[in-house]
Amino acid sequence: MPKAASITDPDTDLIPRLQAGDEAALAELMERRMKTIHALAARLLGDAVMAEDVAQTVFLKTWTHIKTWKSGSAKLQTWMCRVATNQCLDILKRKGPIYTENLPDIADSRTSAMDKLRSEDDAARVRMAMNALTPSQRAAITLCYFEELSQKEASQVLDINEKAYESLLSRGRKALRQILNDTETNSVREVI
Repeated sequence: MPKAASITDPDTDLIPRLQAGDEAALAELMERRMKTIHALAARLLGDAVMAEDVAQTVFLKTWTHIKTWKSGSAKLQTWMCRVATNQCLDILKRKGPIYTENLPDIADSRTSAMDKLRSEDDAARVRMAMNALTPSQRAAITLCYFEELSQKEASQVLDINEKAYESLLSRGRKALRQILNDTETNSVREVI
């Protein structure tokens, strides 16, 4: 776990209690962070059930490693996201690409049936395009756009420097744009 420096951690109030073995503190941490960890894993894996397993593993690792945690150099949530991302990347390396329609849906405030069909089609195209990216590019885009982490936090999650993260994110965006353009061109060809 990280060594001490000076980072403000919103979970600082729970860390001493967790280190003392307080199960109520673990329940509170799970209440605070489960949604984020599960959503991150679900987006990376494309499978909500596998994401539940990853989230459980993250909280188990947090519980077992919290005694050695040194506050100040990173946020506990950043470390947990890093553990989740690493778990997901390991799963993706073992299993290869995952093609699924079971990613969490994003709330849609539009009411038109045509808009809804268009939106669902766009979401399916984005899911397929995201699945076609390398796991590291998918992780970089997910951390930036879905988890809304800063470049510093995302680079810590991926265990790379900020410059490398910026480059990875740029390559991921370019690849995603190309894949989306290619699928749009292929859709037009199918209609013609």
